[in-house]
Amino acid sequence: MNRYMTSLKGRAASNPQKIVLPESGDLRILQAADRILADGLAIPVLIGKRQDIQELALRYQLDLEGAELIYPKDHASFDRFAKEYARMRRVSGMTIEESRRFLRTPLYFGAFLVASGEAAGMVAGLETPAPEVLHAALQIIGTRKGIDTVSSSFILLTDMMQFGHDGVLVAGDGDVIPTPDEYQLADIACSCVDRARRTLQIDSPKVALLSYSTMGSERGSGADTVRKAVQILSDRNVDFEFDGEMEVDIALIPSYAKEWAPRSPVAGRADVLVFPDLNTGNICCKMLEHVAGVTVLGPLLQGLSKPVMDLSRASTVETIVNTITVCCCDALDEMV
Repeated sequence: MNRYMTSLKGRAASNPQKIVLPESGDLRILQAADRILADGLAIPVLIGKRQDIQELALRYQLDLEGAELIYPKDHASFDRFAKEYARMRRVSGMTIEESRRFLRTPLYFGAFLVASGEAAGMVAGLETPAPEVLHAALQIIGTRKGIDTVSSSFILLTDMMQFGHDGVLVAGDGDVIPTPDEYQLADIACSCVDRARRTLQIDSPKVALLSYSTMGSERGSGADTVRKAVQILSDRNVDFEFDGEMEVDIALIPSYAKEWAPRSPVAGRADVLVFPDLNTGNICCKMLEHVAGVTVLGPLLQGLSKPVMDLSRASTVETIVNTITVCCCDALDEMV
C-alpha cells in the first residue's frame, strides 16, 4: 500500500466518521462497507430498504455489523428534512409533496443527513451521473464560505518518486467544469492547493497551470486563458508557488524545465497540476490509472461546505474504500 494511503487510513481510523453511501444496491458499495468496518476506518450509513441490503450482504457473505441502515421515509428526520427542502426551494415553487418525493431518493436524503450534521460526508456516483451528485450537494449542502467555484481534483499515487511530491500529485479539474475561464482556473488552482495541504499534508505545493504551450511559445485561446489565470493568481498574491502556462513534461521533468523554463519556480518540480479543461484532465487521469498503473483517488469534489465525493462508474472496491477514507479525513479536517 502506498505510504500516503497508509497515513490517510491511520488518520481515518483514529476517529471514524459516519459516511453516507446512498447506492446500497450496488454490490461494490456493500463490499467496500464490509472492508471499511473490518478496518475501523468509518461508519458506513447505507440508504435503502433494510431487507434488500441484508439479503445482498447475506448472499455474498458480507459483515455489515456496525453499519447504519436507513430507509428515508421511515427515518425520524424525514418530515423535518422535507419541510426544510420545500422552504429552501420555495422560490421555484416546490410543494411539500414534491419535496417528499425528492427526499425519498437516497442521494438527496443522504445530502440532508450530511447538511444536518447527522453524518459527516457522502460518497456517491456509481449509479448516479456526476452532475446529479453535484446538484444535490450544491442545493442541500452548499459551498464553502468565500468559494465561487466548485471543482474536483484527483490524487495520483505513483511509485515514481522522481515526480511530484515523492511520487504523489494533485490534479484538477477532471469532473465538474467542462471549459473553465481564467477566474475558474485560478479558483481550481487554489482548491487543489488546499487539497494538497489538507489531505496529503504537502506544506509547500508547487502549481503548474498546464497547456500545449510553454511561456508563450504558442498562441491560441486555450493558452491565453491559462496565461490570464496565472496573472489572476499573481494579482491575488496567493501563498503558494505557481507558474504557467507550461507543457506537462516541462512541469514534471527537471532536465526539460532547465532547458525550456529555467527561471520558473515550479517547472520540473510541480506537484499540483491544473488542466486547461475537463476533457484533458479526465482523459489523462484515467489513462494513468488504467495504462500506467497509477493509483487514482477521485474525482474528489472541492469547494463544498462539507465533504462529498463523486465516484466513477467504473470504480473498484479498492477505489471506493480509498475514497471513503479521504472523505473521512476531510470530515476530520472540518472539525479542527
